[in-house]
Order: sequence, then C-alpha cells, then structure tokens
Amino acid sequence: MCDAKLESLSKDSDKFRCPICLEKVRNPKYLPCYHTFCKSCIQTYISSTAACSGDNSPKTIQCPVCRKSIQAPSDDASSEEWACSLPKDKLILSMSVDSDRSENKYCMFCKRNDKTVPAKHWCKTCTETICDDCKSFHSHVPLLQCHKIVRLSDVENLRKETEIDEPCVIHKGKYVEVFCHDHDQLCCSTCFFTKHRFCKKVESIEDVTMELEESYGQITPKCFEDVLKNLDHERKMYRETVAHLNAKKQEICKNTETKIEEIKSLLDKAQNQWMKQFEQKHSDAVENIEIVSDEVKRFATAVQEAKTMLQRVLENGSTKQIFVSRYKVRHQILDHVDRLRGLNIWGVVYDYNQPDTDFLRQVFKNRNFQDVSVLEMPTETLDTVSTLAVQLQSTTMLYRRKIMSQKDWMKIGFEKLAESELNSDVNYGLFVDDTNVLLSVKNPPSLQIYDITDTKARCVLAYPCSTTPYGLCQSGKSMDKVYVSFETHVDYYKVEISHSVSLKKIKTIELKGCMKALSCGPEMFFTRNDKMRMICTPDFSVKYSSPGSSGGNPPFISASFHSDKHAVIVGNDLLVVDKNNEELFKKNLQDCSPRGLAFDLQENIFVCLKSNKLIQIKYGGGESRYIELPNIKESYNVVFHPTGEKMLVLDFRKRFSVYRVLDKHKD
Repeated sequence: MCDAKLESLSKDSDKFRCPICLEKVRNPKYLPCYHTFCKSCIQTYISSTAACSGDNSPKTIQCPVCRKSIQAPSDDASSEEWACSLPKDKLILSMSVDSDRSENKYCMFCKRNDKTVPAKHWCKTCTETICDDCKSFHSHVPLLQCHKIVRLSDVENLRKETEIDEPCVIHKGKYVEVFCHDHDQLCCSTCFFTKHRFCKKVESIEDVTMELEESYGQITPKCFEDVLKNLDHERKMYRETVAHLNAKKQEICKNTETKIEEIKSLLDKAQNQWMKQFEQKHSDAVENIEIVSDEVKRFATAVQEAKTMLQRVLENGSTKQIFVSRYKVRHQILDHVDRLRGLNIWGVVYDYNQPDTDFLRQVFKNRNFQDVSVLEMPTETLDTVSTLAVQLQSTTMLYRRKIMSQKDWMKIGFEKLAESELNSDVNYGLFVDDTNVLLSVKNPPSLQIYDITDTKARCVLAYPCSTTPYGLCQSGKSMDKVYVSFETHVDYYKVEISHSVSLKKIKTIELKGCMKALSCGPEMFFTRNDKMRMICTPDFSVKYSSPGSSGGNPPFISASFHSDKHAVIVGNDLLVVDKNNEELFKKNLQDCSPRGLAFDLQENIFVCLKSNKLIQIKYGGGESRYIELPNIKESYNVVFHPTGEKMLVLDFRKRFSVYRVLDKHKD
C-alpha cells in the first residue's frame, strides 16, 4: 500500500507531501536536516523510535529520510514537547496559500472554535487564513496590530507578501540574515557573532541574491529528473532480482530433493545441513537486496521532496527564498550521498550456481554436500547518486568560475589566507575542495592533505607511499578524484572529506614510459618528465611527444581551464601548445629563472621566478606584470582553485601559502 502511494507521487508531484504518511503535509515541522513532516507524524515517529545512546546522553532519533542523527531539545523532553519545539516550515505554508485555494478557504481561527467561516485574508505573521471578523480582531489587539495582512483575492500582492523569514535551525527565535562564503553556511546574527565574525567573506542574504544569475549554473528540478528515472529502474531491477532468486532457489531445491530421494537413507543428515546453509545464504542475499532497495527508496523520496520544493519555490518564491532553498536542497542531497557511500551493502547477489550434483560421491568423500555458489555484482546505485552529487557540486563550481572569469585578471590582487612550514621539499600540489590542499611529499614519500581553514594550515592526513609521488591532477570536473604520478605508474585516488579525511586508491595505471608532471584538459592529459613533454589520451597512451628538458629542475606543466592547450617551460622559453602539438605562443624569459606555471581564468599565464615574485604574462604576449606576494621567499610552483577564487604557491624554502584572489590589486 505504501509503495503504491510512493509511486503516485510522480503523478501528483506539485504537492508538498509528508515522507512518513505520504499525504499532503499538515502543520509542517522540519528537522535540522531540513526534511519536513506533519507534526503528528513526526511526534508519533519520535515516540516510537527515540532512544538513549548512553546513561548520561540525551535521547536521539534518526531522520526518517536521510538517517541523520537528531538530538532531543532536552534530556526529559516528551515526544509532544520535542515535536512542538521543531521549527514550523513557514515556507511550505506560504507557498501553499495561492496554489491550494481549496484547502485555504476557511478561517483557521474560527475553525478551532468549531465554526466554518469563509476566509478572505492571509496573515503573514500568523501564516494562516482569516475572515473579516478575525482581521478586525487583529486591529483591536495591540500585539496583533503590526501583523501584515493581505486579501486572498489579491493574487499579485499575495505572492509578494507571503515571503517569510527563514528561521535559524540552531538558535530558536533567530532568522537567517547573512551567508558565509568561507564555510558555505547560512547564519543568523548569533551564528555570525559566535562563529563567523572573523571569516573573510560574509554577505547579507539580500546582497548574495543580487548576484544570482538564473540562466547559468543553478540547481533546477531538471537535475533530479533523470536520477529519479534511474532510481525507479533500479528498484524495479531489485524486485525482479528477488523474484529471479526465489525462482532459481526453488528450481535448485527441487532438483536437489529429486536426487536425494534416491539415496535418502544415506543423505538425510547431509541434506539437512546443506539446506540450512543454503537457506542462510539465500536469506542474507534477499535481506541485503531489500536493504539496498529500501535505501534507494529513501533516497528517491529525498530527491522527490527536493524536486517538489525547488519547483514550487522557483514558481512562487522570491530570489532570497530561491537561494536559501537551493542551499538546503544541495546539502540535503550531498549529506545523504555521503551516508550512502559509507554503507557496505552494494555488492548484490544476482544468481546462484550449483556446479556439482553428484551428492553420493560428495557424501562419501566429504561427508557433506558441496555448497551452492553465490554470484555477486556491484550495483549501479552508487554511480547514479554520485553522478547527481558531482552535478550538484559542479553547477555551483561552474557558476563561481563564471563570476571569477568576468574580472580583469591583469589587475587582480591577492590576500594571504593560510600558510605552513614543511619538513620536506614539495614541488606539486592542488586543491581537493574549498578548504583542503593535497601535496606530494618527497621525504618520507607520502601524500599529505592540509586544512587551510585557519591562518596556520595544519596537516590532517599523511598517506604513506612506497615510492616518491610527483605530479597531481584532478579528474575532469570532480575535485575529489585525483591522479598521482609515480614515474612508472599513475594511481587514481578518491579523496573523502567528511568527519575525517581519507584517501582510497581506485586503480593503478602502468605507464610505458616515465611521467612526472601531470595536467588534465577536457579531452587529453599533458605530461612531462626530465627530458620530454607528452600529449596523452585518457588512458595515458602517448599520442605526441617532443623534446623538452627541464634543465635540472622538476618538470612542470599546466593545462588551460577552458580548452585542450597547455603551457610548459623549456629552457628559458614559455611555450603554449595545443592538443595537436602545434605551437600557439612562445615568449623568452631569459632573465627570470622560470619554474612552475599555471593558466588563470582568462588564459593569462602565471610563472614562478624562484624569488618573492611571480610574473603574469597576458596570453598572446604584449602585456605582463610582476606580482610580489607576502610570505613567499622563492616561489617554485603555482596552482589555482578550479573556481579561480584561491591560489596555492609552493615555496622552495619548504613552505606553502594560500591566497584569496581579489577584484583589484591592493597597494
């Protein structure tokens, strides 16, 4: 019955529905993870599931949709008190005023007194429909005189006046006022003064929404449509797999029992043992599939809820509501994806095999039957949800990159954000998210991740390597998947950053020749060793190679943000070459001692000079300038964040610094 209701959501997806009862949400309340439920539903859920994790620990529940752990407001709070303390989802109430006229045609004040009186007005402060008498009552009560009231028949004003203030999920009675770009977080005034007043970039919600560009890089309901189709297909596949396994089980058991009957007096004991083991295997297989299917169902519910919310806000909400809703939707989905990735359930049994049915020989030889083989395969669910997560992250990243690319990069300045002393030479590094950088360290051979949130960066992971790591580059649009060169092979890693930081090796690619420096374009890889530069296909097969000595320095190479062209230093010459190995641009830097280099967002090239300066050369030549950086003694390599908002500079003096890119140079 519940599944039938869930299937009907797609046919009536314009209604806000409670994920527990699957009916139109009544008296909406939401948890800190932003999922909304009927007050009565979440109260019943709390009453039946709240548990204590320890003798002195408060009660907790898990969100019915995303399973995030939610703590009770107090140790002795009842389920009713807990449900009442949850914030009312005024956004859903306000979005429903104009669209659900049939549900809002009666005065809610009178209805509580068992009276049925037609509603004529909407009170923004009370977030309820009222009649003429109750409106008059508002005007006579001092506490109610400041309430904003608009007629339900006035559609245009109704849509304008139903905008509500978004409450802070942490501080009761406070409302969201500012947005911290450094932590990607909505804040009330208390949040700002306690945790974010020293952050570099904090703006009011109104200022942020003025920068919104609807036509580019924003999350839309279309992002979720294909995922919902794929999830529905995968749930159908799970049901069919269970049916197939049941049928195959019956077939195998029937064949087995037929043979056993011929020699039953000798095989009863072996049969009973075999059946017990097989039943357990089958039970475990089906149970795991049902767990997987249930997780897919929960994720589909979360995606459907996000799609409905986003669709309705885009149709009826203000720019402020659109921004806040996109933020909430993105973090809901990404947190849910992180939890799914951590589950060890994705190897699903799809078939059984019984290779040997000579039971008499088995009993005589081994005193038992040979076990039925279980055939497993990885499901596509994680690929589906990971694709959505990458899409949500990349839309935000592309939008931020577009904003940064509109600046005049020949006039930008830099502000130091973080720095750290190192114990070894480090020639290669890159950003793996907004607050962490990955470095390849020579001694001891390791990959190290540094948190750059504070002024003094700190190492949060040291991943030992059997040989020295060299060049690093990201995999396309994904910042968390990284290629690392070890000269004779390239390892492909997944960087996981949540409550802790970890590196997981996905695969190893053996190379036919030595490669040290790596850089990735849209279609090609560009690599270097001490004597050659190479243009490679996605499997690191060399398509073109050219002489290019590094002159005793570590080899450096950099790909453009926008196209398959790359820049290298050969001797004292700066070369820019396209994917067909055709030279596009050349400039002599005879007096500069050039080292590492990087393209900026307007195709200009930054070159390190083994001094406290970098040189920025306008693409095509002509204009250039020197940039002096605080805290740098001998600049050796430079890397930009994919959005262009930050720059990492590695110093020859065993240190690194991270800078924020500013609109114009600060004298």
